[in-house]
Amino acid sequence: MDNNVDLLLERAVGAGHVSGVVAMAAAGGEVTYSGGFGSCPTGGVTPDTEFSLGALVRPVLAVAALRLVDAGLLRLDDPLDRVLPELAGLRRLTGFDAAHEPQHRPVKASVTLRRLLSHTSGLLPGTGTGPGAGTGPGAGTAAGGAGTAAGTAAGSVAFEPGTRWLYNADPRPVGRVIERVSGRPLADWLRAEVFEPLGMRHTGLDGAGGSGDAVGAGGADGLAFYSTPRDYFAFAGAVLRGEPALLSRHSGDLLRRNQIGSLTAPRVLGLGPVRMPSEINFYPEVRLYPAAARKWSLGFMLTVEPVPGGPDAGSLTCAGGRGAYCWLDPATGVTGLLFARCAPGGPDRTEALFGEFQSSVYAGLGSGRGHGRRRRSVFESLFQGWSSDVWLTWWPM
Repeated sequence: MDNNVDLLLERAVGAGHVSGVVAMAAAGGEVTYSGGFGSCPTGGVTPDTEFSLGALVRPVLAVAALRLVDAGLLRLDDPLDRVLPELAGLRRLTGFDAAHEPQHRPVKASVTLRRLLSHTSGLLPGTGTGPGAGTGPGAGTAAGGAGTAAGTAAGSVAFEPGTRWLYNADPRPVGRVIERVSGRPLADWLRAEVFEPLGMRHTGLDGAGGSGDAVGAGGADGLAFYSTPRDYFAFAGAVLRGEPALLSRHSGDLLRRNQIGSLTAPRVLGLGPVRMPSEINFYPEVRLYPAAARKWSLGFMLTVEPVPGGPDAGSLTCAGGRGAYCWLDPATGVTGLLFARCAPGGPDRTEALFGEFQSSVYAGLGSGRGHGRRRRSVFESLFQGWSSDVWLTWWPM
């Protein structure tokens, strides 16, 4: 596989599709490929080059929050307005009157950590991230900031929490929850609870010890996250293995299983149900595996059908915007990533490059792929791992 992938990546750089690219893959716990080609402003691109990874921070935040759950400091299905008072009194847009003024209605359901991490909270970008979302032991109380009243007045959701799936690109509410519950700045908590245990010495939030030379497309809204391919690969491998030093077995399963019940993440960008721009349901993985039905875990897109020439059913994928992709395939024990720096001024062709790399990885497995493992049916993939509380939430009463 090495020669084929080398040629694939070299051609992408030579054709000007990317200026630099790194790819890594492993199967059965053994690294099967690691290579980098091209350049960035600081020199040649290697597995130790820092990249700005955008939405690839989502699984990291999910793990950090689940560590608080494992510690008994947070519960997945408790209303989060107990932690973030600015989420109290949320309202839902119901339409417009004759004077074109927006009409709102109070919501009945609560925003919970499960709904926040699985994009079923209905929160619109910016809600729950205003002033007063500070840190420290007292930050979780109503006295934690003057932004409570303002957040309540301005806070709105696109729908009743738990009734739809709508991607929220703003990771700050999860970060606020972690800060309030832990009583520590988010960057410090991530470093101590996730990065240091996994040996991720070149990963963090901008302004929290990075070199400032990370390349890529920039951070997610409000959180500039950087890492190296080698560091992030260690994180992905730990999640795939269910590393007990990172998460309990139960929390690890939650991260790898369907958490949105009968709801689905759209396969294509659709504008039919959109009433306002913030409801456009675009997410970084939307164009990957267009033929496969997809669900959502607490940090990854979950495909419930095998991808021809690619991951098996139950695979987990995360994309960080332009040029950053990672996937985990529990059924075959395969994981991999591709980080690329798009050529300045050129079209984004990294999705196609990621697909070709992924196909090369699985082609290299040969006839031994999936040996000794029974492929789950679509029905099993949909519902395996559901806890009793999820069944009670989604099964018609």
